[in-house]
Amino acid sequence: MVELARTVFSHIRNHRSSFADAMNPTDPSRNEAATIHLLAYASPRTHALDSVRQAHSVIASLGRKAGNWIELDFSGVESVSAAFTDELFGFVEREVPDIWLVPTHYNESVRPLLNRHLSLLQQRRDQAWCLASTATEFGSRAAFAGHSQTRR
Repeated sequence: MVELARTVFSHIRNHRSSFADAMNPTDPSRNEAATIHLLAYASPRTHALDSVRQAHSVIASLGRKAGNWIELDFSGVESVSAAFTDELFGFVEREVPDIWLVPTHYNESVRPLLNRHLSLLQQRRDQAWCLASTATEFGSRAAFAGHSQTRR
């Protein structure tokens, strides 16, 4: 059991998508989140992200960002197509699942296309929380049990 606890703690401490990152992205002790300003990839006239080509440009920029928490800033983006979101988020889910793409500043017309991704982010955050919670609870019980055994 102790080995299991060490493995879980090690996983949480070393895993790039840790509980602390998931639950507290603005924690000053962690590095500032990388941000991709999507307006730079949008069509200049329409401010739309509506092509697979645009998604590939954003994907290429992922490699230039440090860390696993990358904010996608939708400020100024007027519309987004299913082709764009399917290509971008599908690529990340398949090829780099340890990167957390976190949409910010999107308008309500974009939200329906982000709902699936936002739901997956929620699930990942919940899983990270459960792992950390279980590890912490187990560690506390083990420490308490060890403490009580030394008294006997």
